[in-house]
Amino acid sequence: MSYQPQYTARYIKHYRALHNLRSRIDKIEAQIIADPYAHTERLTHKYGFNLKGCRSAHVGMNFRILFVICEECRNEPDCEYCYCEDLSDQTIIFLTVGPHDKAYTMQ
Repeated sequence: MSYQPQYTARYIKHYRALHNLRSRIDKIEAQIIADPYAHTERLTHKYGFNLKGCRSAHVGMNFRILFVICEECRNEPDCEYCYCEDLSDQTIIFLTVGPHDKAYTMQ
């Protein structure tokens, strides 16, 4: 099954700022697009924020990629980050990338 990536403005901004991690981020992105359920963590609440419907993937020890899979977040009524209205179920929306604590708070 092939997934299509979409990127939020926040993700693009943070990606551009992480010059030294881009190759690692690109590798993890490719793995997520190939199989978004493998080696990713389904989130609920982190640091007091509702992240239901979101997933995270590790980029090294301290950095995370946060994303949603449209087929999954549509089934999560409390998902605050499901921007999938006009997108197919096979769409992945990359929400943010950055240091662990900032990524989970969407800063």
